[in-house]
Amino acid sequence: MKKTRFLSLLGTASLGASMLLTACGGADPTTTAVPATAAPVVAPTVAATAATGGAMTPTTAMGGAMTPTAAMGGAMTPTAAMGGATTPAAGATEVMTNTGPPTSTPKPGAKVLRINIGSEPDQVDPQKGSFVGEIGWIHMAYEGLLELDKDNKPVPAAADGMPTVSPDGLTYTVKVRQGLKYSDGKPLGAKDFYYGWTRLLDPALPDRNYAYIAYDIKGAQDLSEAPVTDTAKIATAKTALGIKLQDANTIVFTLSSPVAYFNDILATWIGMPVREDLVKAAGDTWTQDPKNYIGNGPFILREWTHGSGAVWESNPNYRKGQPKIDRIEFREIKESAQAFAAYKQGELDTAAVAPEDLKAVSADATLKTQYARTPGNCSFYLGFNLKKPPFDNLKVRQAFALALDKNDWVEVILKGAGTVSNSFVPPGRPGYEKDLNQGDFDATAAKKLLADAGFPEGKGLPPIKITYSSTARNKSRNEWIQNQIKTNLGIDAQLDPVDAKEYTKLTKKNETLPQIYVLGWCQDYPDPQDWLSLVFRSDVAITPQGWKNAQYDDLTKKADVEQDPTKRLALYKQAQQILITETPAVFIWSDVTDQLIKPYITGMRDNVSASDELIPGFKNIENIDIKK
Repeated sequence: MKKTRFLSLLGTASLGASMLLTACGGADPTTTAVPATAAPVVAPTVAATAATGGAMTPTTAMGGAMTPTAAMGGAMTPTAAMGGATTPAAGATEVMTNTGPPTSTPKPGAKVLRINIGSEPDQVDPQKGSFVGEIGWIHMAYEGLLELDKDNKPVPAAADGMPTVSPDGLTYTVKVRQGLKYSDGKPLGAKDFYYGWTRLLDPALPDRNYAYIAYDIKGAQDLSEAPVTDTAKIATAKTALGIKLQDANTIVFTLSSPVAYFNDILATWIGMPVREDLVKAAGDTWTQDPKNYIGNGPFILREWTHGSGAVWESNPNYRKGQPKIDRIEFREIKESAQAFAAYKQGELDTAAVAPEDLKAVSADATLKTQYARTPGNCSFYLGFNLKKPPFDNLKVRQAFALALDKNDWVEVILKGAGTVSNSFVPPGRPGYEKDLNQGDFDATAAKKLLADAGFPEGKGLPPIKITYSSTARNKSRNEWIQNQIKTNLGIDAQLDPVDAKEYTKLTKKNETLPQIYVLGWCQDYPDPQDWLSLVFRSDVAITPQGWKNAQYDDLTKKADVEQDPTKRLALYKQAQQILITETPAVFIWSDVTDQLIKPYITGMRDNVSASDELIPGFKNIENIDIKK
């Protein structure tokens, strides 16, 4: 049921640009800024930026949030990538626009914000997005019923007040504000949210990676997993579904059991009000043409040159008022060193800072005043495909867990831009347990475990391949992993670089999941369920590791619905102990967000949060201004 943010740490130009598994969100250990959401994240390839929710999260982060992320872990974790290319990449498609000819230059006097996203998202359909970069893109164009405020608490967005909850905790009645409009002026009401939420569960819609996050809704799982060919079962499931339109301004959600986090789910991107008329008219590729990507969020997508970047313009019909920034230009600079150079040359207005560039920033009097570090919201991990030998063997996985010197990673590779992780949930997040420890670095113990597994000094192992998003810095970071495995286990592993967008795709399905990968997961909302149930429980796992533990599944299911907070945390702690012992992933580090912001940008620096996705300070996006 997880979304938000997977980050693909080793996958993109910057942590921000990578995907966490927020959605959140596919990973290389880079240091790009990562959104604070839980989506999968692709491991940051450059500098960690303020991340995202997603959805797992991904989101990517290393492809999970953890990015991914995971969320942002191997999933990566969601991140905000900054920096980009100014000219189309070779082979890029023609610019698509819904305002006539492509606009190569902004209107005279327009306030333009230039951001690097590293690489374009793989999926921007709100009902399909799961990596941080994907979720950040979605939030540019759409707004949900609720949103998370600066303290990560759900507050009304398109909803006219918080939901009314029945005494038994099963029914949430949501009133939609009257007078809302899409960016093109078309009225927006409860029926549009009804379409978004029910589309999320439509079995005929493929690749709904975050549908499971809605499975607390009565009948949601039955509908979502109904055979596409069984029309009778689908019809029955639709009738029984706990999502109903009460009137033109009211939508009612009925849950199968009371859960403490449902308002948080209503604040995610999964039920965004996509336009039914445009989706049905354009078909499966509706998101690829900006004229169809019409939402109710702060910005309007005007141009998208695949492989090069995109242009957004402020939405005059945005509920909070038209943003002060007239135009946002997304660039696609995959190499963090190039993005850093572009910022210094005045070609970008904000940029994630890679660990390799921290020294240069601190030595420059001007850059030092523009630098900011924010605590992150993502966790990164080395993931295994448990469906492929030798990682179906527990002792092999445990050997790899003890063979990685995490302190060296943080100190040497990240230059201190992170903290060592020994469990999945990062410090400061609900569900973090400081006494849980997957194991400290111990090469001797690692070799013994490998021998006990039947592979002394790696003899008899099948070929080992480390897949990552191809950039120069990601290469050096994955070489660190390769060298650790060689030095401490005697195993010769092969590096397998792939295109950043392809890396995200590979980490979304078990059939294509790499043998070894790095992802991150970023928090979507402040609840242990967002980490432990959504990312690793076998029936809803956002990353398809192939791991299944009946006791872990049972404990997290009980914890999800337990009403006593103390008992609930105790159940999650038991589940976490199983997770770190079974080792479907090696938890390596938690992120921080290092970024540069030009002094003429106002309203951004003081509003940066760990849950930002593509743009620092996004929660204040309508007030961010450029004053030169």
